[in-house]
Amino acid sequence: MNKNTKNIIKALAVVFTLATASTEGMAQTKAAGKVASTEKSTLSVQDLGNLRFKLAFENPSKQKTKISLVDKENNLFFYDYPSNDTQYVKAFDLSNLVDGEYTFVVELGTEKLKKDFVITTQSLRGIALAGDRK
Repeated sequence: MNKNTKNIIKALAVVFTLATASTEGMAQTKAAGKVASTEKSTLSVQDLGNLRFKLAFENPSKQKTKISLVDKENNLFFYDYPSNDTQYVKAFDLSNLVDGEYTFVVELGTEKLKKDFVITTQSLRGIALAGDRK
C-alpha cells in the first residue's frame, strides 16, 4: 500500500471518528494521550482522557476561521470552517490516530494560533499474588 493510500485511509478514519464522536461516555482505550503546549495564546486544548480533547478559543471580532489538525509532516487529518461565533468549543476523539506529534492550527483572519501535542501509547504491567486473585 503506498503512502498516499495510507494517508487517505488515516484521514477517513479520523473524519469518521469525529463525525460519530459525542460527549457521552467513550469506550476505554489502552493508550494515553498527553498534551504538551508549546505556545501561549487564547487557544486552549484540554485533555479529557481516553484520547479525547477539547479545543476552545475566542473570536470576539467574528473573523473568518479555519481549524485544522496536522501531523509533523503536515499531513491533514481534519479541517473545518466554523461559523463566525465569538466562542468555539468542540470535543475531538483522537483514539484512531497513531502515536506521533500533531498540531491543532486555528487561523483567525490573519492570525495563526497553534497547539502542539503528542500521542503516545503506554503499557502498564502489574503483579497479583496467587492468593489475591479470584
